[in-house]
Amino acid sequence: MQDYFDRQVFKGSVDVTELSFVGTIGFAFCGLMGPITPFFMSLVGARWVMFFGTVLISAGLVLASFSTQVWQLYITQSVMHGMGAALLYIVSMSISPQWFVKRRGFAMGIMVSGSGIGGLIMPFVMTTLNESLGGAWCYRVLGIITCVVSLISTLLLKEKPNMPNAKKVQLKEMINLSICKDHKFIIWCVAGNLSMLSYFVPAFFLPSHATKIGLSPNQGSVLVAIFSAVNVLGRIISGYLGDHIGVVNVDIVFLFTCGLSSLFVWTFANSFITLMIFIIIYGFMSGAVFSLLAPITATITGMEKYPSGICLYLFFMTGARFGPSLAGAIQAATNKHSFFAHQMFTGLAFILSAFVTLYLKYTLQPKILAKV
Repeated sequence: MQDYFDRQVFKGSVDVTELSFVGTIGFAFCGLMGPITPFFMSLVGARWVMFFGTVLISAGLVLASFSTQVWQLYITQSVMHGMGAALLYIVSMSISPQWFVKRRGFAMGIMVSGSGIGGLIMPFVMTTLNESLGGAWCYRVLGIITCVVSLISTLLLKEKPNMPNAKKVQLKEMINLSICKDHKFIIWCVAGNLSMLSYFVPAFFLPSHATKIGLSPNQGSVLVAIFSAVNVLGRIISGYLGDHIGVVNVDIVFLFTCGLSSLFVWTFANSFITLMIFIIIYGFMSGAVFSLLAPITATITGMEKYPSGICLYLFFMTGARFGPSLAGAIQAATNKHSFFAHQMFTGLAFILSAFVTLYLKYTLQPKILAKV
């Protein structure tokens, strides 16, 4: 859709960087809304917050279709759509784990796999809508689809009684800042920032890399689709394994594998087959980044402090969402005609994240083979 606005609406008059920040800023709202969403939930309840998020995300898409200036996109797609998506995501991440104990990892893996399924299906839906109805109507139809799906989710949502979000409390009680004094939580935030910095880099630059080595745009799209498909499996299976051998243990293994695949497979990938091998390994293993996020946070904070913990965790990861931009800047400063910086950035960030998570495991349970 960035290409639609660049070529058909703005006709090259707007810098591509300005357009790229539309999505980046919207994504950053997921973290920025973290500290205040629990307060809204305590005032009106999770379902009403979800409803308000549904209105914002749907209206943001529909109104974006009428944008003729880039600042209008910042208001509609960045702010409105971003805030709406943040409210929906944070509420679901806060409420869902409260209902599970033994199978929490598997349950969260299934839940977060929805975004992976969306990443697999929506590009084809958007391409079809764009070609048949045009870019503006593509936005409007997406807004309607989002509204219907989000309303169904809102109606099905149920808060667990006797949890902090189910009571009306003051903001200072809802956002438990004492969690920030827990060194284990800080370690977890550092590990999360490192993995999130690099998570989107391969998927973001993969089409360009494919074109660079002589592959067709179609082949690049196939690779992105494969990434989304195996990422869904990775999210579900990592959650399932986490329930049986420990969520932190699984996270360490998956993070290390992501880093090693970037350093030793992506770096030497110069054909469609080798890129596919990398994307299958990386796409599957990186699924743990999102599926184990909530279970590990709950392990550290306990369920009573979990709503505050997950919201603060997402807030502290706001800056990490600019990882692709940072990797691109490093690449531009070193060698504009190579993807070596992207590959090293991704691999080293994941390896560091794995080591930090390994240290987290030691602080939680010093025994190497213990289930954590």
